[in-house]
Amino acid sequence: MTGIQIDTITAASRKRKVHIETWGCQMNIADSERMLALLEANNYELSRDGAETADLILLNTCHIREKARHKVLSRLGALNELKAKNPDLRIAVAGCVAQADGKKLIEQAPQIDVLIGPGKIDELPGLLRENMATGQSVVATGFDRHARDENDVGREAVSDDPVLHIPSVSGKPEVTRFVNIIQGCNNFCTFCVVPFTRGREISRAKDEILREVEYMVRNGAREITLLGQNVNSYGLDLMGRDDVPEDGGPFVDLLSSVAQLKGLERLRFTTSNPHDFTRPLARLFASQPKMGRHIHLPVQSGSNTVLDRMRRKVTVEQYLERINWLREEVPAIAISTDLIVGFPGETEEEFEDTLRLMSAVRFAFIFAFKYSSRRGTAAARFAGQISESVKVERLNRLNAIQDVITAEMVANEVGRTKDVLFIYESRKYPGIWVGRTKEYRSVRVNSSANLLGMTLPVRLTSGNKVAMLGELVN
Repeated sequence: MTGIQIDTITAASRKRKVHIETWGCQMNIADSERMLALLEANNYELSRDGAETADLILLNTCHIREKARHKVLSRLGALNELKAKNPDLRIAVAGCVAQADGKKLIEQAPQIDVLIGPGKIDELPGLLRENMATGQSVVATGFDRHARDENDVGREAVSDDPVLHIPSVSGKPEVTRFVNIIQGCNNFCTFCVVPFTRGREISRAKDEILREVEYMVRNGAREITLLGQNVNSYGLDLMGRDDVPEDGGPFVDLLSSVAQLKGLERLRFTTSNPHDFTRPLARLFASQPKMGRHIHLPVQSGSNTVLDRMRRKVTVEQYLERINWLREEVPAIAISTDLIVGFPGETEEEFEDTLRLMSAVRFAFIFAFKYSSRRGTAAARFAGQISESVKVERLNRLNAIQDVITAEMVANEVGRTKDVLFIYESRKYPGIWVGRTKEYRSVRVNSSANLLGMTLPVRLTSGNKVAMLGELVN
């Protein structure tokens, strides 16, 4: 009898406990849920008592910032004390740091039993069995590609995925859930490490996505967010093409199909790259009520010269054209964006172009960052790196302008009644329920009733840049 068989028999006496810590983006949350589903199918269950009583601790990591590896190593150092007390404890590191640093991370932290990149998460149960059988650290990184020949072009992918019942990593039903629809990115923006940590674009089968969403809705989800580094590219790899068809292509078709599912109230997606954002996609916001009244459309800079150095494949004029498409279809649509200040070579005039774009578009909210050099990206080698003090000063100026815009928008909302989907109750302040409007603005109300998962009219009474306050109507 092999070691793996012995392990299977001894494990049958009880379920092993897994503790999962997720850092980073929404895609990491979805990946953690996927890994939990795989583990549950292999005799694991979520630990209710944190890391202290777990048989497996899984760190799902993010690599969006340069100091990400230091954060992981710091956490691993703390977990090493638990492993010293419990030699049977397994530690797994997944996500983008695992992919980026690979075996180098294990050399620095030999307490890691399994190291697995985003493109290999389906192999997690087998890797754990291998580690238990051999006692050696195991590594799985890299990315698989579609196995497709010339007869497959234009054909829907066939799924043999046995795990589509995706649990929540919180261990309880969630009103809003995330579903990955496409992995990787083909755009290679000069500042971005994603193509290196998540690989090239690989789309999931449409029928698989629909079944996963159906399961989540049956189990309490009312809002679904479809995820991808660039969701507009969804399905193009399955069609054997690089450009989006005039009808909006597979992504618009997928959104239309998901929106028809019974029980789903709101459908969102992120992230959408403006360079291949289509007019049919803009029209869908007007024709499909479940689409909400918000879109996140990252621009990164308001300067064409900076956008060119970023290799964003879009001009400011083209970006504004897409904003006009959206506002022609839904005049009150809320638009958010990502902005980077202090990109290599950014002049004061180029930075002020970004401020002018903010004033022209009037974003509902922004996610603004100082440029962070990433090893392996083209921009890390560019001349004209901006000093930290200049980046800080520019970020402060940019946020100050957005604060004024947000304050004006909040003041305009006071007194209005909005339909709010309630997502959770505050842990710190019981009786305070938090929800979102169709425009994705956070709203808090005080109620002794259980509002979880309910969509109710709320009169907005006040607010700030973080959230609106309101009162239930009737």
